[in-house]
This record gives sequence, C-alpha cells and structure tokens, in this order.
Amino acid sequence: MRRWSRLMFVPAGACALAFSACDAGSKPGAPTDGGPQLFITSPRMDQVFDSEKVEVLFDLRNYEIGKVDAGKNGQHLHLIVDNEPYQAIYDASKGIALDPKLMTEGTHVLRAFPSAGPKDPKGAVEHESRKNAGAYAWVKFHVKQKGGALADFDGAAPLLTYSRPKGEYKVGTPNQSKFLVDFYVGHAPLGKGDYSVRGTLDGKVLGEWTEWKPWFAETPPAAGDHVMVLELLDREGKVVAGPFNKTERKFKVVP
Repeated sequence: MRRWSRLMFVPAGACALAFSACDAGSKPGAPTDGGPQLFITSPRMDQVFDSEKVEVLFDLRNYEIGKVDAGKNGQHLHLIVDNEPYQAIYDASKGIALDPKLMTEGTHVLRAFPSAGPKDPKGAVEHESRKNAGAYAWVKFHVKQKGGALADFDGAAPLLTYSRPKGEYKVGTPNQSKFLVDFYVGHAPLGKGDYSVRGTLDGKVLGEWTEWKPWFAETPPAAGDHVMVLELLDREGKVVAGPFNKTERKFKVVP
C-alpha cells in the first residue's frame, strides 16, 4: 500500500477555511493579507449569452503570472469550467475564450484560483493552489437560458474543488517524484469531528484528510493509467450533496 506524507504547506498568505462567493463584476472587500486577490469580471453573475461564444476576463492583484520560457516564474491561474480538468492561464491581461463545445445550452459555473510555478520562493510545488482569503473566484452564467444540472448551483454551500492530479506525468520529473494531491474547500471547515476530504487512488483509500493543505505521495504512482477520486465528507462520513463534491479524474504516468 502506498504511504502518504503530510507535508506542511506554507501559503502565500494565511489559509482561509471558507471563501467568499464573489459576484463577478464586483469588487467585494475581501480580506487581504498580501496574497493574491482574484476576481472574475466577465461573465457577470447570472449573465445570459445568446451563443456559445463566451470569454472570461480576470482582475488579478498581488500576483504575477507568466511562463518560464517567457522570462517569468511560471505562476498561473487554474480555470475550471463546470467540473472539467482545469486550464492553466499564464496571461490574465486578455480575455480567455472558452471551448464552444463545453458551452452547451443551460447553466455553467466557472471557478478559478492562483497556483504556484516550478520555482516558488516559499517552497510551494508547481500547481499548488494559493489558499489565502480572496484568492478564489467563481461565477454562474447561462448559455441561451437557465437550465441543466447546475441551474440551482449554490456557491455558498459546502464545496470541494478538485485541482490535482491531472493530465500526464513523466517518471522522474519533479511533478511525478513529488506527486501532489491538491484541492480547494469552501464553506466546510476541515477538522476532526467536522468536514473532511477523502482521497482514493486506484480504488485504495489514501485517507480522510482533516487539514486543508496539499498532500504528497511518499511513493509516487508508477507508470500506467490511474484514477483519483476526491470527496467532501460531512460530520457523519457521508459525501456532501453537490455537483462537485465527488470528482473522479483519470491521469497517466509515462516512462
């Protein structure tokens, strides 16, 4: 059985166990501790689009992003459409066109937060989410009309957002050798006798985590196809109702 270690997380700012529901287009007075502050300025909350052409605009503060090969440090944003795997955003100064294939008729939800680059000065690993207050943003919008599974999505309810693992890993690279499991929680304080997050890798339960911080594998997954499941559990150990509170994600490790 694989063993998982609890490595302490040193965030850009103090961790917040609940995030604010930021109405897109507004500038709420989110608490700031010097860490990144993120707002989605478009779409607006409950905006209705008459076509599949939807563009996302961000207002990012106290956080420089950009690719390493462009002379930056690799910090970026994770943008999640509904519950698809995140898209890494390295330039927040221009609009991000969403994939029209994902913009089916009905209601959609965007979630976003800043993540670390490969050479973080405070020791965070690449793709580790910044968990300070005000770093998370979300918005609900509609294509042609309200409807579908997300029509009644409540951003103020207990919520789990899956981040890592994702995609393809190569044996021996930093992302594989220091294998990261990372997620966002909101309106669900983690702790003994309170909410927890259960991680399951390839059918084996890794643990029910009561601390909101990244987790790392002492023995990284071997080459092959894998499945990670993250679940938000209530005080009775049951999965909390909600469209995103149980997420299954496939990923691959290649030689």
